[in-house]
Amino acid sequence: MSFVEALRRDAASLLTQGRVRLVLGYRIAGNGRRVPAMATSLAAAEKLVYDEQCKANLAAYLSKPHIARRTPVAIVATPQVVRALVVLAAESQLNGEQVIVLPVSAAGYSGPIDLKSAAAALAKPDRDAGILAKLKELMAMPPAERSKFWAGQFARCTRCYACRANCPACYCRQCIVEKNQPQWISTAARGHGNFAWQMIRAFHTTGRCVECGACEAACPAGIPLMLLNVYLADEAAREFGYEAGLDPAAEPLIG
Repeated sequence: MSFVEALRRDAASLLTQGRVRLVLGYRIAGNGRRVPAMATSLAAAEKLVYDEQCKANLAAYLSKPHIARRTPVAIVATPQVVRALVVLAAESQLNGEQVIVLPVSAAGYSGPIDLKSAAAALAKPDRDAGILAKLKELMAMPPAERSKFWAGQFARCTRCYACRANCPACYCRQCIVEKNQPQWISTAARGHGNFAWQMIRAFHTTGRCVECGACEAACPAGIPLMLLNVYLADEAAREFGYEAGLDPAAEPLIG
């Protein structure tokens, strides 16, 4: 039995036994893309898949009201997703007892476990060597050149907020960019408004980002958001000795 078949079997079993009301996983869309799936039936469980093309961080869905009402849930979780679940639980956004983890990784699938057990078995995922090399190159530039680089990147932002929608750490009911009394950030997709939005997004997730890359993968403009995320994660580790989502007993950094 392949690990995908085992994953489908366990998802179906959890639904049949009534242990969960919903399984969050991935399915193949008509265009071949891997998209989030919300399985509530055996037929839907049979369509679950997992491979390296499954990029969305499914933990982002747990803060959505229509999903939160369907607990308990099972969730297909890469190591980064487990880290995101730990962050959400630490920030009182998730009841860990209402989640069953279906852990997947490069090593395969190991069967359903609770969040506490998944967190205990968690090892820090390897970082993308390409991102680290580009970040090193970027930090070697004079400040004026770095500023020019980011100005060019942010100029391409269309303010679609796909990065926000796909980030499990962005669960505010009303984002600062949607507040207009007073209006702190221009809503226009240009200049200062773009810069302010990108900086606020990056700092808001500092010490909370689990480096899953879902924000960058969702960006239609191809802005290298992970360069910002990894840099600020390194700053949190250097200044405070803190790494997000690796220690369930750790107090949230921002708190």
